[in-house]
Amino acid sequence: MKAVNYLNIIADQLHLYMAFVFPTRNGIFQKDNAPCHKARIVLEWFEEHTDEFHLMSWPPNSPDLNPMEHIWDVMER
Repeated sequence: MKAVNYLNIIADQLHLYMAFVFPTRNGIFQKDNAPCHKARIVLEWFEEHTDEFHLMSWPPNSPDLNPMEHIWDVMER
């Protein structure tokens, strides 16, 4: 996915969702290290909205911390 497409989804969908679910602005959003998540325009957007929700950092190459990796492993077996 291209960074611009991801940014459009974040701006149009996530932004409204987080405002609705966390009206007190205490929500946490977790992203992984996909290239589109680390793009400059995306990081700048998150920086502009830091007062609305917290962005959880994700260490690089951490399959043990990513539950989806365990699910893929089970499905492959």
